[in-house]
Amino acid sequence: MLFFTNLLLFGSVTSTSMSYFNIIKLNATPSTNDFLKERHQKGLCLDGDLVWAQDQTSGRGQRNRTWFSSPEDSLTFSIYKTYEQFYSANAFSISVAVALGIVTGLQSQGIPNVSIKWPNDILSDNKKIAGILIENIFMQGNLKATIIGIGLNVNQNKFNDLPNAASLASVTKRQWDINQVFNELKIPLEKMLFSLDSISLKELFLNYSNLLWKKDERAVFEKEGQMFNAITKGVTKLGCLLLEDEAGKRLELNSSQLRMHYEN
Repeated sequence: MLFFTNLLLFGSVTSTSMSYFNIIKLNATPSTNDFLKERHQKGLCLDGDLVWAQDQTSGRGQRNRTWFSSPEDSLTFSIYKTYEQFYSANAFSISVAVALGIVTGLQSQGIPNVSIKWPNDILSDNKKIAGILIENIFMQGNLKATIIGIGLNVNQNKFNDLPNAASLASVTKRQWDINQVFNELKIPLEKMLFSLDSISLKELFLNYSNLLWKKDERAVFEKEGQMFNAITKGVTKLGCLLLEDEAGKRLELNSSQLRMHYEN
């Protein structure tokens, strides 16, 4: 059964911004992204709606993977954001902005060695602590809105045969207050999302590139079932990863063509 709190309005990050998140708390829902998609289809979504579920029973990750979350030990929420004047070609910048917002919020809480594993995993000490799932809504080829799903492992200690997973608790050796973690993440996310139209994309992508996991290092990749080594050089504005293979050849591949592995 779903339980809704009263609609809560939180002030924006800076005195120059007038934006708000509209926070809806749920006891449980199969997927916060799907919850917002259903509301969008019924015309019920407002710009800045944020759905926060204590228990997300069927969360989804990239490539149709399942996002495993433990009730009361995880933070799972989704944001509905409209971008009426946003160019579709810049859609990946939403993912970039969200990743940077999460990294900023985690760094402010002292989480060590935070990085971004392309295209949208957040790591600490080379272990995955958070994932992002962005589903854009287009009309007649134009980007109209986006639904941003975020899952963060907070106090978990067991990860069900996921050797590359971690939590804030496991990397810091302490327990965390989930409400406090959320509030610290909300501030930079709101700043990023509600000012994205005015942020320099060049600076945005530079900051994202500098935080890439294995940047300028050799890593293992998979393309069409074949494993190969290459060096990550950066990302394009369309979200393709720029690589240099062992022969010195430059490659530009998107997330449907390429998978980045944890193995060294």
